[in-house]
Amino acid sequence: MRYSWFFILKIAVALLFVSVNVFAQEAVLTEAEKFYGTELRTSKKVQHPPFEWGDCTVCHTDAKGEEALIMDPPELCAMCHEAKDDKEFIHGPVAAGACTACHDPHESDNAKLLVASSINELCNSCHQDKDEFLRNTANIHPPVKDQCTNCHDPHTENHLYQLKADGKQDLCVMCHVDKEVWISTVSDKHGALDRPRKCLECHDPHGSTNPKFLVKDTNKELCLSCHSESLTRDENGDKLLNIGKHLDNNPDWHGPILWGDCAACHNPHGSNNLSMLNKPFPRTFYEKFEEDNYICFQCHEKEKIMDANTTTATNFRNGADNMHFVHVNKEKGRSCRACHDFHGTKEYPHHLRTKTKFGKINFPIRFIETEDGGSCAPACHARRHYDRVTPKVNLK
Repeated sequence: MRYSWFFILKIAVALLFVSVNVFAQEAVLTEAEKFYGTELRTSKKVQHPPFEWGDCTVCHTDAKGEEALIMDPPELCAMCHEAKDDKEFIHGPVAAGACTACHDPHESDNAKLLVASSINELCNSCHQDKDEFLRNTANIHPPVKDQCTNCHDPHTENHLYQLKADGKQDLCVMCHVDKEVWISTVSDKHGALDRPRKCLECHDPHGSTNPKFLVKDTNKELCLSCHSESLTRDENGDKLLNIGKHLDNNPDWHGPILWGDCAACHNPHGSNNLSMLNKPFPRTFYEKFEEDNYICFQCHEKEKIMDANTTTATNFRNGADNMHFVHVNKEKGRSCRACHDFHGTKEYPHHLRTKTKFGKINFPIRFIETEDGGSCAPACHARRHYDRVTPKVNLK
């Protein structure tokens, strides 16, 4: 198909006109509109019905609308609109009767006659601390970034801050349904979720400079804000280790502690594993060895435990006999925690415990390291030696 030059010129001019119009529209956007967007902007003006009818006397004492209002807001607005002050917590402008702080009484370029072209721009024209927060915070909670009214009612609600549900947890699980199911069904629950602020103990609901909207820089720092005191398990009343004190006294820390990442091993929302671990670990001192029952293997090579003979997988060997295999990989295997502390140690290398708990007995391991091996003499056997170069024969 062939087109005349005149037709092509008309198309080019039209496209140029559209481009200029788009550019002009972008150019007149305010700085706030550029940041918050214009999702409330309508294709044509929204008019308040009395203004659209041209009947100023619905609201004004003068037919031209130049005289005083027939009554003050919010009573004036309530003549037509349902009252918005019937719940326990009332938004400041509503309580003050300042409907026009948010709504234009005549006409607006925006939906609901709002005086701003986005919800967040409108809210933050008063809540300037939140404006600064949104502009300077790396991780913003998606519903906050979308619009404040996802969580807050702009008029009135029965929950603090006009939230649509209790903000400590009920509001959160309206979206995070998976978390509601999880925390209610797991066997090893996190006591923090029963503390007064619940989800807010750990997360900032608006956002944070930290991942997951955490209120501390690292999850280790967050955990220690509670676990530096004596706590008990809600399920059975067992006393929990004061981890903060333990780490202060035992500076040779396990890798995840050094990284500041307690969540590498523990699920902060609870789990079905011992001590809220992310993956299984034996619950008892003795337990049949199963490869899938050890969270340790998400970092440590399984050959340390599974190879009966090796010269490379571990230094805990008598010649080529793997002593980890001897202790752990059997029907009545000892779990790793029989000898190792997973948080930190001080006296011995390899995160070896000074003492280990067996039933009601807390007995010393009495480890002695040598150049090519070492020995130990816990209560479960007499002193036994191992040597990687010159294998030892233990008669007892």
